[in-house]
Amino acid sequence: MRQALHILKKDIRYLRFEIAVMLVVTAAFAFIGARRAFWMDDPHANRSIAWTLVQLQLPFIWWLLIARVLHAETLLGDRQFWITRPYIRGQLLLAKLLFFALCVSLPMLVADAIILGAFGLSPVEQIAGLLWTQVLLWAVVLLPVAALCSVTRGVVESFVATFVLLLILLAWNVALPGMTLGVMWGALDWVTVYYAIGVTAVAAVAILAWQYARRRAWTSRAMAAATVVLVMGGGAAIPWTTAFAVQSHFGKKVGSPSSLHIGFDFERKWLARALVEGDRNVELEIPLHATGLPADTELKGDGLVATMQAPDGTVWRAAKEPWTKIDAERGILSLHAQMNEDFYRKIRDRATTLRGTLYFTLYGDGRSSSLPFDGKQVPVPGLGVCSAHNNGRQELYFLLCSFAFRPEPNQVSIRFAEGDNRGYREIEPGGPVARISYSPFPADPEISPVSQYFQYFNMQPFRGTLSRAVIRTLEPLGHFSREFQIDDLRLGDFEVRRTRLPE
Repeated sequence: MRQALHILKKDIRYLRFEIAVMLVVTAAFAFIGARRAFWMDDPHANRSIAWTLVQLQLPFIWWLLIARVLHAETLLGDRQFWITRPYIRGQLLLAKLLFFALCVSLPMLVADAIILGAFGLSPVEQIAGLLWTQVLLWAVVLLPVAALCSVTRGVVESFVATFVLLLILLAWNVALPGMTLGVMWGALDWVTVYYAIGVTAVAAVAILAWQYARRRAWTSRAMAAATVVLVMGGGAAIPWTTAFAVQSHFGKKVGSPSSLHIGFDFERKWLARALVEGDRNVELEIPLHATGLPADTELKGDGLVATMQAPDGTVWRAAKEPWTKIDAERGILSLHAQMNEDFYRKIRDRATTLRGTLYFTLYGDGRSSSLPFDGKQVPVPGLGVCSAHNNGRQELYFLLCSFAFRPEPNQVSIRFAEGDNRGYREIEPGGPVARISYSPFPADPEISPVSQYFQYFNMQPFRGTLSRAVIRTLEPLGHFSREFQIDDLRLGDFEVRRTRLPE
């Protein structure tokens, strides 16, 4: 340990200028991020351009600092001065890790805590998110960049390697768009994201340990190349149904709603259609209805797979991309899929059976919060800390919510109301937060520790004044799948033909 501390002191003296620059950028990050908490009182405090720039600068500064400290004792070659000294390589690696913790990780921890406090979010209550953000910083940035620098000879070579890696990732995304991460799974995206993070972090640790033990660059470079393929190809190969099974395992452990039944929605039969347009595939829309839900719960469809069989034995399957086959807007469930026109002709006038599996999230434990338009901050379950404002002229009403590290996967409905409970505006359930995640972890891999949701309403065209904002939230109780079957379904009864206009 004494030798590791000796090397650490040497690195801090050697890189004091780079460390100073990094601390200045981190301080700017904390200052600008904290100032954004007061933009309702001072619109100039938002500084969105400066906020974006400082978030772009931080990763570059981290990369440069890691490259500089790793290449102070480069591992490649046999003419480095340090290999003539009685260095213990394990102590050398420990010194570099201590450098990362002291000069990168700790300043970011302090900066995140300052920003949280400015937004009225207690750093003590958010300790899990603060610590998990540090885990992500190491897994996503510090260890992978250190592993890359350990197999290069200098900063220039590390820069070229990083640039080539980014080009490879770009080419992969362009050439194989169906084999990339981030396939728009919405709340389930965290499964592939954390797969990539886990594989990258494990490979980075293995490369660093191997390099500092053996100094064999080609073996480590082969491991790095294999990691890129494993991250991109392996993550894209994860089926959506497997991701949902993982989510069901990590979600809340509540009993499956055994009385739940999925069937054809006869009350909304008018929604059913088989849209035939020229020689194109037939667009199907089949309304579904869920009965037997537990009291005070709501169902949100996440995905759906379905099959039909023709009299000749051929089978149509709507199994690819299950998350695109379900429409769950406005509390209405329906199957959306395309069917080959040849298959459609076989079953058009026949009573067929639709079999499928619905993947859904059950919501409950409803809670309501009422916020008067006085600007005071109030903790709101599912949205963090919220405040309701009025511009003083009884015209514009605002709702501003700040949440730490990640949005909650809650169903949220918001209503601006008068004293007699007449609502002038209602935001449909489904969440005011544009992006939600079912992730069980307390933070997402983001640089900013705080995000905000903003909503306003203009009363000028109406008479009267609003008194409060009412927020109702439902928490996810569990993630389930349920098989269903619809008999005697005749698609020809719902046929709609659309004539293509001449081009």
